Amino acid sequence: MGEHTIAVLGRFDSGKTTFIKAVQKAATATSGPHAAEETPTLGIAHYDVTFPDGRSFTFLDTPGFDGYQAGGEPAKETEEILQMLEEHLAANGSRPVSHVLFFLSANDMNGTRFKPRAQRAFERLFPNAQVTCITSRWDQVENDDGCPLTAEEAQSREEDLYASGKTSGGLLEYLLDGRQNRGDDVRRFRSGIPNEAYSSPQDIIRELFAGPGSTAAGDAAPGPQEAVRTPRTRRQRLLDTIHKFSAQVLEMVAELDREALDVEDECKTKRAEVEAAAAAIKEAEDRLAETKEDMKAAEDECTRLTQERDSLAELEQSLTTQLNGLATTTDRRSLKVKQRITTSLSQTQGFRKERESWISVAEEEYQKGVQEVEQTAAEIEKWRLIELGKERELNEWLSPESEWLSKERESFRTLQGTLSTNLDAMREGLKDTWQGKLGENVVFLEHLGGYAVDPEMVAHSGAWAPVIESFYESQVTLGLLKDLTQFHSAVLQRLKAQEETAQREWKQGVEDNFGLGALFKDLAPPPPPLTGHTGPVWSVAFSWDGRRIVSGSEDKTVRVWNALTGEVQNVLEGHSNNVTSVAFSPNGKDIVSGSYDTTVRVWDAVAGKVKKVLEGHSKLVRSVDFSADGTRVVSGSNDGTVRIWDVSTGESQHVLKGHTNDVCSAVFSADGSKVFSGSDDKSVRVWDALTGDVCAVLEGHETFVTAVASSRDGLRVGSGSWDKAVRVWDALTGEALRVLEGHGNYVWSVSFSKHGFICSGSADKTVRVWSGSAGTAQSVLEGHSDVVRSVAFSRDGRRIVSASCDKTIRVWNMTPLTNT
Repeated sequence: MGEHTIAVLGRFDSGKTTFIKAVQKAATATSGPHAAEETPTLGIAHYDVTFPDGRSFTFLDTPGFDGYQAGGEPAKETEEILQMLEEHLAANGSRPVSHVLFFLSANDMNGTRFKPRAQRAFERLFPNAQVTCITSRWDQVENDDGCPLTAEEAQSREEDLYASGKTSGGLLEYLLDGRQNRGDDVRRFRSGIPNEAYSSPQDIIRELFAGPGSTAAGDAAPGPQEAVRTPRTRRQRLLDTIHKFSAQVLEMVAELDREALDVEDECKTKRAEVEAAAAAIKEAEDRLAETKEDMKAAEDECTRLTQERDSLAELEQSLTTQLNGLATTTDRRSLKVKQRITTSLSQTQGFRKERESWISVAEEEYQKGVQEVEQTAAEIEKWRLIELGKERELNEWLSPESEWLSKERESFRTLQGTLSTNLDAMREGLKDTWQGKLGENVVFLEHLGGYAVDPEMVAHSGAWAPVIESFYESQVTLGLLKDLTQFHSAVLQRLKAQEETAQREWKQGVEDNFGLGALFKDLAPPPPPLTGHTGPVWSVAFSWDGRRIVSGSEDKTVRVWNALTGEVQNVLEGHSNNVTSVAFSPNGKDIVSGSYDTTVRVWDAVAGKVKKVLEGHSKLVRSVDFSADGTRVVSGSNDGTVRIWDVSTGESQHVLKGHTNDVCSAVFSADGSKVFSGSDDKSVRVWDALTGDVCAVLEGHETFVTAVASSRDGLRVGSGSWDKAVRVWDALTGEALRVLEGHGNYVWSVSFSKHGFICSGSADKTVRVWSGSAGTAQSVLEGHSDVVRSVAFSRDGRRIVSASCDKTIRVWNMTPLTNT
């Protein structure tokens, strides 16, 4: 690799490739005719050139910015070409690009549009590169007389072209109005390819890289020379620092833009993956429904054929008995009867064998259906886990990350604007003409610490400049250091925020993958019992972030508590009778409550005001719950129905009918596709939340079902009953997986932990924690002095909250379980 890496950009017909080859010829002292027409560069072309003095250069020729592609291929966008260059540099381990040569045809300065993404790619690739514009192809331009342009005419023509290039929306406009304005010196050359009347390629390279000890590109030297350091003044050092600092600021903003686009793309990908999983679930559920229908048809067919076979067997037995009775008779009439019976018996035996064959086929179809149902159920479970995982990534990391990045970008853009203004003022003040503008110099005038400037100093700034030059440079140094400190403080703050996010994500990974040890370590002690309700507390729930608790009581109020301190944050009043059930919306902004007054109310959790009153039930409401997306509410009532409501409109979407007695409890599944309900008719029903159809009826409890709950993956249903048992069901097959026995009285409430635990509250005044997999009681929490009406896990599974008829609410820590 050469000691200088030079990127060569421009239109394919601007002479850039011819320029590089001319430099090669000059370096090797070879001669030859110029190419009449360039071959377009379609990839990144690599040219290594070493001059006789030992200096080496690597030229990287790029595809034309006009997007030309041979053979009618789709044109490449400018940002695609820059990305190709970036990938080439990374793959070949090249030095950073030190110089950019931008070629313009003398006939046309305008190139393709230079979009914001291309600008960011340019800044990322060439943060500290020296940019040079080279106008070529002057041999193709003639004056009005048809003669080649003179040097004066060329200069005039070039100025006009540069003026029009400033409004073209291309790279030239960006360089002249953007990069140049921040202090970068964009040099210009008129190259004579192939006309020698203008600057030759080797002359341009020689001037660009001229320095102490350097020689002309075309002149031979005895051998390589050591690079000579060029001393810098304090002013030059400050300017260099400003240039590098500006590049850092731009790179940070560009990096945030790139990161935001990446996260946006990831969000789109995860949403697509969630939708794909949901579609796969829907397809599998449709297949499951069809297979179940086929199984039902095969079962019905088998039943019908079995009945026919049994009837034929009875007929066969009857005919055989008749035939045996006529065995000893020999009269002519009896012989005819025996013949008819024998024929009928033969036909009946044939029909029976035929039915047995058909029964075998129907049983095979049924068994095949059973296998397909098991396979499809397993497939649905797999896709549900995939969907939940992708949704969790989207909701718990990507979406917050996207929102945080948006704020970060805005913050850094604001900071960039302030810093750019300061740095521009510093650059202006460090120019050789600064002393003539002493009265206008912002850096000088605004940073004097309250000292006044003598008008004489401003009036005769030229005379005073040498006196205060050192002082002024110290002002610039101080201002620059303050800006550097401000910027790097912002960067450090961002890094700390990223570290905290990564720490949380790592901790979540430990919790999910390596058990519960890390999850419950250093868990703060729970608050004392929460008191304030003047009647029995019937319902309680955590907010999704675990920081708040909501409760509903027989005293007709809904209360919001600080889950860490136990302090009351709000008291919501409006119901005219007992509040039986409460729940937080997923985003924590809303609360839903159900009451004996037959209404469901949606509240603003912060303002404490009613947003919607949902009316439709004809009897008291026993249970309410939010869907996972917060757009719907489900309610169960003593009128025997379950209702699904649209939160935004307050309208009832579905009325689910089927229970033959009071509905005590109703909740959504984790993904919102199902509703589970428990009733005094002793059954648990599974409903399709979109259609309102019954999917399954789960039977097994001996008396009233007072509570239902959904596992976090939606694959299991828990139910509690007055028969003192908690049952765990497979939500897909309806099979009872576990019967948890141990409570000494009615079970009023059930809740699932994300880690597989189950808790239940009972009229025996205790809260029990069960292992969902083993079905054994892990802990018995005692402290309430009356019936425990409601229990709930926090979303992270670290805490349990319970509500009791003793008018108190208690918070319990998991592992080790403690209470106050």
